[in-house]
Amino acid sequence: VLGEHVHQAGSLVEPDRLRFDFTHFSAISGQELSEISRMVNEEILEGLPVTTQVLPVEEAKKLGATALFGEKYGATVRVVSMGSEDETFSMEFCGGTHLDNTAKIGLFHIRSESSIASGVRRIEATVGYESLKIMERNEKILSRASEILKARPAELAARAEQAAEELNQVRQTLEKLKAKASLDEARQYLAAYKSVAGLHVVTRTLGDVDANTLRQMGDFLRDKEPAVVAVLAVPGGEKITFLAVCGREAVSRGVKAGELVKLVSGIAGGSGGGKPDSAMGGGKDLLKLDDALAAVDD
Repeated sequence: VLGEHVHQAGSLVEPDRLRFDFTHFSAISGQELSEISRMVNEEILEGLPVTTQVLPVEEAKKLGATALFGEKYGATVRVVSMGSEDETFSMEFCGGTHLDNTAKIGLFHIRSESSIASGVRRIEATVGYESLKIMERNEKILSRASEILKARPAELAARAEQAAEELNQVRQTLEKLKAKASLDEARQYLAAYKSVAGLHVVTRTLGDVDANTLRQMGDFLRDKEPAVVAVLAVPGGEKITFLAVCGREAVSRGVKAGELVKLVSGIAGGSGGGKPDSAMGGGKDLLKLDDALAAVDD
């Protein structure tokens, strides 16, 4: 399926599962895995006889038996063949024990395909009853998903895509509503500013606000009021996030957000910095939060 460059690079064979490592330069597509699985199961269902014989190594190589690169072999080797004498499907050097017919392997199912090293891939698979157990478990999962999404198994993929799209639209709507609510809150801050030397000083401790929403609120305050000097704080866990913004009039009068956030962060046991009109910092001492914000007026 993948090409003549593929060589075995390791394996594990057990009664109900296997691991096969091989050389290949990229991940195997779902279509390629399906083709591999189909070919293996076809040969299993053919009920091919499995025979073993001990031969001189050179004679075995002339027959076309596959040898592992880098392996050292003695004068004689054990050769395992699958298929009839007229048409051999597989012939390899192997010291392990085997079934006498491929049909006894049962259902072959690929569980995973992954990279284990540069240029080396790994397939893990199950056979027989273990494969049936996995299929039964997958059937139950499909049945439960069908109940949840109210769709037949054949319609699940389309229904899941539709549900994901609807969820994405709801998420976008929610983000817009949250952004609007945050800006409305910021407007209230401007209406309740404290006048200090002709500047509009705003200090607030916010609740559960993410970094993006915090920046949006700060940008709104800065752009809406040229004389604003605002420091917003968001306590969370054992730390505090500070955002300082200064309108263009405040900046022209020498008040810089970078210096301001460095000051308040330092009082709370942290550090910060940034541009004159917008800067962020962090504090570690929650008990110093009120002192840090009180220092803004000074």
